[in-house]
Amino acid sequence: MLPAALLAFAFVFVFVPPYLTFDPDQARLQNLRRDIPWHYGFLVAHVIFGTVAMVTVPFQVWPRLRQRYPAVHRFMGRAYVFGGVIPSALTSLVIVPFAMGPVGNTIGALLWLAATLYGWRMARRRQYASHRRFMIYSFALCMQIIEGRVMVLTIPFIPGFEPSSMPLLLETASWIGIVLNLLAAQWYLEWSARRNRASLATAVPAR
Repeated sequence: MLPAALLAFAFVFVFVPPYLTFDPDQARLQNLRRDIPWHYGFLVAHVIFGTVAMVTVPFQVWPRLRQRYPAVHRFMGRAYVFGGVIPSALTSLVIVPFAMGPVGNTIGALLWLAATLYGWRMARRRQYASHRRFMIYSFALCMQIIEGRVMVLTIPFIPGFEPSSMPLLLETASWIGIVLNLLAAQWYLEWSARRNRASLATAVPAR
């Protein structure tokens, strides 16, 4: 999980500080609705809660932390769910209907919220296999913002890019992050399941 953690912290370090100034002119978001007074406030809240989610989720899917320090795993899990995912997803659902390219971001927020709450419910019911699976999905959906934000901030500088294409770019960027990350999560789950089956098949019975 080290590469994922480094990527998450790098993303937070680069993209979050401008929002902590509470100055709309510093916002790195092309579709900020300046004509809606409360839009920027909800955007800042979304960024802050999303930061909590991004800095805690890599540790949630770190097997060694879960095995050696289960109390820390549970504490960070609660911080991720209740201090990160739920408020970040809900504030996202408030702001995206008034922004360009809202469909992908809305679907992403709903999927993220649903996967996280289901994973948390499975943990409460001690169904840990299902809990692990859906928290991997939650992790993938949490990290999908990275691909989208990189696309939105780099593609407009490509020669020939038309500003009128920005709504399409914003919509496409959100869908690319969602689809690629969920495919990667599913591949990882299937690969780890095959590896575990192979390990069991080749294990020497204890005597």
